[in-house]
Amino acid sequence: MHSYIFYGVVLPERAQLSHSFPIEFSHSGKTGLHKAHISIILNQIVVWIDSEHVWDIFDLRNTVKNIVQGNLAIVGYALGHAYDIEITRVLSLARDIDYVFGIDIPCISERNRNSNPGETVLRLREKCIGETGVFIRRCLNDLNSAMKHAEDTGFYCYRAIESLRHHCALAHGLTERNKTEQWEKFREIGNIDKDSIMLIKAAADPTRHGQPFEIAGGDRAKLFTVTWGVVDAYLNLSQPPDCTHQFKLF
Repeated sequence: MHSYIFYGVVLPERAQLSHSFPIEFSHSGKTGLHKAHISIILNQIVVWIDSEHVWDIFDLRNTVKNIVQGNLAIVGYALGHAYDIEITRVLSLARDIDYVFGIDIPCISERNRNSNPGETVLRLREKCIGETGVFIRRCLNDLNSAMKHAEDTGFYCYRAIESLRHHCALAHGLTERNKTEQWEKFREIGNIDKDSIMLIKAAADPTRHGQPFEIAGGDRAKLFTVTWGVVDAYLNLSQPPDCTHQFKLF
């Protein structure tokens, strides 16, 4: 057995909550026994994990967040409260791990390392105004949600791209045309290959239809990279994406 301790907080902290429970859980591709004990005291979270699998700590962090968030959804439904959580730190003495999680998505941070964020922010603010600006704002909000909610990364990434397709349709007088024509114009504007769009859609389809879809590690990183490439290409922020990858459907 490998043991881990995760720390975090229930948000908002002004709405105080105490709650604890044990649970056994499974994860696609992670064989063996997995046990968790969740303790929340005045919104401070501690989660003990015992697992026969040697986890990537980021994948396990996302799994822990899903477990806690899912149970808080039960509490929130019963009370009519909307809770959010943040998992901040993990310890594993046996594996010599003591790590504080950041807020970045490493593959995107590295991808944009040499860009000028100030210039990008100014250009995006200009695009967020006017009649078509609502679609850019919705796109960026969905990309933010994709970074925050690992289990729904595909859903939010594809919906962000769909918002840009609506932006393109309105900007070019195609709102009454069918989706095929709208997608063709969207890809033409950004010089975007269809495979990139279909790759993002493949990761979104299960969750769009209520089916759990677990995407982790390199697959999630590739999804982010392709999605950011599509958005940048359409908004004329960079070159179009490279799409040479297929996701594993669990």
